[in-house]
Amino acid sequence: MSEKGYEKALGVLPSERQMNWQKYGYYCMLSYGMNTMKGVEWGDGFASPDSFWPEHLDTDEWAKFVKDAGMSAIVFTAKHFDGFCLWQTDLTDYSLKSCMNWKDGQGDIVADLAVSCRKYGLGFGLYVAPWDKHEPSYGTGKAYDDFFCGLLTDLLTRYGDIFCVWLDPRAGTGINGVTQDFDIARYIDTIHSLQRDCCVAGLGSDIRWNGDGRYTPRKNEWSVIPARFYTGKGKKMNFADPDLGSRKTIKNDTEFIWYPLEVAVPLRDHWFYNKEDDYSAKTKDKLWRLYLDSVGNNASLMLGICPDKQGKFYSTDTSILMSFSRDLQLHFGYNLLTEKGELTASSVLSEVYTPKNAVNAENDRFWMPDPKEKKPELRLSLSEEDLFDKLTLCEHIAGGQRVEGFEVQVLDNKGRWKTIYTGSTIGAKTICVLRTMKAKEIRVVFSSYRDTPQISYVSLN
Repeated sequence: MSEKGYEKALGVLPSERQMNWQKYGYYCMLSYGMNTMKGVEWGDGFASPDSFWPEHLDTDEWAKFVKDAGMSAIVFTAKHFDGFCLWQTDLTDYSLKSCMNWKDGQGDIVADLAVSCRKYGLGFGLYVAPWDKHEPSYGTGKAYDDFFCGLLTDLLTRYGDIFCVWLDPRAGTGINGVTQDFDIARYIDTIHSLQRDCCVAGLGSDIRWNGDGRYTPRKNEWSVIPARFYTGKGKKMNFADPDLGSRKTIKNDTEFIWYPLEVAVPLRDHWFYNKEDDYSAKTKDKLWRLYLDSVGNNASLMLGICPDKQGKFYSTDTSILMSFSRDLQLHFGYNLLTEKGELTASSVLSEVYTPKNAVNAENDRFWMPDPKEKKPELRLSLSEEDLFDKLTLCEHIAGGQRVEGFEVQVLDNKGRWKTIYTGSTIGAKTICVLRTMKAKEIRVVFSSYRDTPQISYVSLN
């Protein structure tokens, strides 16, 4: 890598909205709408508004369930490809205001869910599909872009803070058999101008999507990647590339972006409820693997969940998610370091960057070693031997992503350090799954990095 390119990669940092988004970690996309009523994944845009009748819908129940399931936010499908809008808007009659058999046309699920999310301390985001199979202006160019930006303005000025807008990249023909060339830059500018702290995902420039509802984890997951991934200029990169940011991959690049990964995967075979999917939900073990491969691998996990026509979740889905939530609490609800341990370091840049900073996940401080030290270490000392099988590490991503390689070692009964885990990137969070063992002294040796490591959190579980 040229010195110039390397320096530019190091200088790329996340925006404040990207750092705020990263804190959500594990959240859901709640898919609900006309598709649910018709039992389809993609509606055709011709269903009558009176077909929408969620007799027992209670957004408080939704929010409480998501909170109890251990998730931090809801991204709600405000408008899917069929064009049906689940809020009160004056821009189209194909919306809840035309559902006269439900709340006399006064229903507003977006408004109700926004209130429920804040009641239960959840972040609130919106999925809004640019593809529209109902709107007559779709395919006309600027006229449709004006319409779509009007919908975005509705959603981002009426319902409080929105942490994320998800713009689905899929596109096809509309009611007139014509496709639309989306003015994506304008959509993104509209969102950021109305809510500067709102990230744009899917088609957005803030969050990178895994691409297809499935996910194959990378060994090295970099948030700093070549700008050509997003701009399309230069050698092609795509969602499935196994390497997006290593030294080898970026050696000839000089332009970089901070583009962190969101893994978006449905709990069932499909995103919207269909009775035929009732026994397709991922097992708790599969969710655990998915969680480790995403949240535990410098990414966030947006898990798709879907109520039925009446707004209720299927019993098997709820059982799996609640059981998984309990498992997460059992795995990560404690930290041996805070209960019976101490974190020390081989060096510090100054007393401001003490390793004690990395024991508290809620602060914005971090440990930073002396830059002259070639292989700095963090040492985890317990008051007595104890069992553990996981080590969690977080970088201070406000200072960029730096670590390229590290080793986890334990002190054996002969006084020798034994390597039990070899890792690569860390980023926002890395969960190292170890074989269950009992030890008193553990250390993390940072063997390779692009700049002096900055570690904001360490947990031993």
